[in-house]
Amino acid sequence: MDFTLVETGGGPLVVCADSGYGGVWTWDPLRDVWQERPLAFACAGDPLAARYPHADNDLRSVAAVMSAGRVVLAAGGDEQGVAFWDLESGELIRGARFDDPYLAAVTEVRGEGPPLFVTATQYAEEILVWGPSAEAPVELLNEIGPVACLAASHAPGFSLAAAGGADEGIAVWDLSADGEVRTFDTEGERVLAVSLAGPAGDPLLVAGVEEEIHVWGLADAHGDDAPRDRLTGHEGAVEAVDTAVIGERALAVSGGADGTVRLWDLATGTQLGDPLVGHEGGVETVRIAVLHGRHVALSAGRDSRINVWGLQAVAR
Repeated sequence: MDFTLVETGGGPLVVCADSGYGGVWTWDPLRDVWQERPLAFACAGDPLAARYPHADNDLRSVAAVMSAGRVVLAAGGDEQGVAFWDLESGELIRGARFDDPYLAAVTEVRGEGPPLFVTATQYAEEILVWGPSAEAPVELLNEIGPVACLAASHAPGFSLAAAGGADEGIAVWDLSADGEVRTFDTEGERVLAVSLAGPAGDPLLVAGVEEEIHVWGLADAHGDDAPRDRLTGHEGAVEAVDTAVIGERALAVSGGADGTVRLWDLATGTQLGDPLVGHEGGVETVRIAVLHGRHVALSAGRDSRINVWGLQAVAR
């Protein structure tokens, strides 16, 4: 259903949501080791839990960070609010209640900085920033309604969160400036994926908007400007996007309903190489990672597999 990538002391670890399992699976890509990770039921502390002795977690969205030497997992789903676990032990750090708003999306704040999560609820339409301890989350002003996707990143010079609207529009918050918000109009088109890239002095917002990828420069003066670039090529909705700066090049990787993975040069607005084909069905999640010293893209979709694509040859 979803996966995230967390850098641990032993290397990268992929954490996969499994809505029918009650916990998560992890994959160590350096050693090719899969492991079941049982998790305590998120609502175990709710007084109503005694009425539902066979209830279990329904996890469709996951995020993870390293905090105080352990992997902290945040997850929830279409019928469950967000909760937080110690991944190794499976013990709850902060549970949920049966009447909590269900989770629409969750992301970790990537990069150097304090370990934080950003979540969006389905029906209350709240966008919240959570720290690793028990303090109350900080609510961000939501000006786009229901949320379909989230991204957040610390990088030199900025700390940002972005949300794509299930109906239309994108919002970007400056987490270092009391949640100051800018909005971007997508003219009624749905936003299914967002990412934040960090070239020095010119952070970029990259979004899958229907069948196109739109790119905005966040250093530009006005938040409602037309996108700097529109990247076309997918024959279907762009359902996943991730970004990275490799060398001095800002790159994006996208996955689409057409089953392809594509690599883009954000400076020139061009696709690099041919589409990467290997999934049977749409691609719903992509992440850029470093394995054995090489940049790769990880992709997953409806065919229950993770594909690993080398980027070095394509990105030259």
